[in-house]
Amino acid sequence: MEEYSHLAHANDVEPSVGHRVLREGCPLHVETGPSPPFFVVSRHADVLDVLTRPKEWRNGFGVGVNAQPGGVLGTTDDPDHRRQRRVLQDAFRPVAIERFADEIRLVGDDLWRRAFGEDGEGDFVRLFAFPFPAVVIALLLGVPRDRRDDFGRWSDAIVNSLGGADPALAEDANRQIFALVDELVAVRIALHGCGAELPDDVISVLTLAELEGTITHHEVRRLCQQLLVAGHETTASLIALMLYRLIEQPELVAQLREDPELIPAAVEEFLRFDSPVQGLFRVNEEHSVVCGEDLPAQSRVMALFASANRDVSMWSNADVIQLDRFRTGAKSHLAFGWGLHHCIGASLARNEGRLALQWMVERFETVERIGDVAVNEPFILRGLTTLPIRWIVR
Repeated sequence: MEEYSHLAHANDVEPSVGHRVLREGCPLHVETGPSPPFFVVSRHADVLDVLTRPKEWRNGFGVGVNAQPGGVLGTTDDPDHRRQRRVLQDAFRPVAIERFADEIRLVGDDLWRRAFGEDGEGDFVRLFAFPFPAVVIALLLGVPRDRRDDFGRWSDAIVNSLGGADPALAEDANRQIFALVDELVAVRIALHGCGAELPDDVISVLTLAELEGTITHHEVRRLCQQLLVAGHETTASLIALMLYRLIEQPELVAQLREDPELIPAAVEEFLRFDSPVQGLFRVNEEHSVVCGEDLPAQSRVMALFASANRDVSMWSNADVIQLDRFRTGAKSHLAFGWGLHHCIGASLARNEGRLALQWMVERFETVERIGDVAVNEPFILRGLTTLPIRWIVR
């Protein structure tokens, strides 16, 4: 489909319109603008096919449009991926996230009350959606309170580079992240050396793994950086997009107030409907067949999660938000990926999403949009950089 450009529409307020064009007209689309070109896979069955062939379609290229070798976890392959994930998996299991649930609720509640304690107007992204997940991932990592404000700025610079923005800004952000991680790891090594108890946080988990020789210090740095980006940007996008949909469709608010037990299922539906990760890249080391076509080695394929999540072959009324869809045994969406590289932070994101949605429904009497929204630039992710609102508290 040479006349259609996925990149030209990827940052539309409603990119699903373009995704439908791809699914119906060209399920294996070639985006010819970049050099080299890349392929876009948009139907659910084909996206799932790519994700379930990790030995053929590799992550080590990096998940963005440009090659980023030397990655970790989501940007590397087995056996390194398996080894690194094994170190972290216990810290991100639902039972582990539950240990932090009260503290997450407290920091979120404090942020919400400072932002929305009385009637007013402002940018929801700046006031809450952006800072909340940054504070939470910093809390889990073990970053001191006085250093957490930097996280959002660093995360933005790194994410923008995935979409082709100035890599120098990402390099500077990485240097600052690595310097902070070095400081925090050094503190924990000193505590360990004198037999003291380490803090209950992810950097302590990584430090112990480094001391045991399971991972290197380079990997500790990179894992912290990836957890920051993955744990911040996508959750901020989910939170802002949920409020955007509630404002545009106020009947959803009424439904949630009538049945608050719908909130967990509603978060899943919002993840399906407005996938914060639009899609990630895979690269094949040898020729491979996708959508019935033979692709040469070193082909770049974007598996378009967001399009797969609107595929009518999987979900009836796929372009309609049905808050009870995931309370009735629907098949899992692909917002967190699938298989080996399923998002390790999914439980954390769900926890934050449920809290945020609960507060939106319970604490805003009314909320309206008072200006245009702005969509973020990196086309592999989808989020709002501004959501100007006016609210009245309940």
